[in-house]
Amino acid sequence: MRTPLPSPRDVAAPDGWRVSALHDPFEAHVGPLFERDAEEGARIFGFIVDERHVNGEGEVHEGMMLTFADAFLGGAANRAAEGKGCVTLSMQASFLKPARIGDLVECHTRLERKTRAIIFVSGRLSAGGEDLVTVTSLWKVLGER
Repeated sequence: MRTPLPSPRDVAAPDGWRVSALHDPFEAHVGPLFERDAEEGARIFGFIVDERHVNGEGEVHEGMMLTFADAFLGGAANRAAEGKGCVTLSMQASFLKPARIGDLVECHTRLERKTRAIIFVSGRLSAGGEDLVTVTSLWKVLGER
């Protein structure tokens, strides 16, 4: 197994959360990212918004939200691929409400469908119980046609 990469910030995990092991240099750059266990074996992912994540208006940059979604929807796709790697084919997002510095943004993922070659995953990003972004994505299972 690869060694996790360090994030440039030392941010304590919120109560009930643990730091996610990140292996992608870009994801590590925007981290730390966190995770916690939910019902029935599901995991919820999160990050605490800081000044690196916002645009000129002080709201989380859409690119950060897509990076965060890609990291954990990709994790769901990779788990569904059962040891085979996956790459993003497409991702569609609807931005509903902004997050701001200090918010804990959560990502809830859902495996929608799986074929031999394509995995369909959706996600919901929220803060304080309010939806911020909804995402749907397609993932190519490497080595499958």
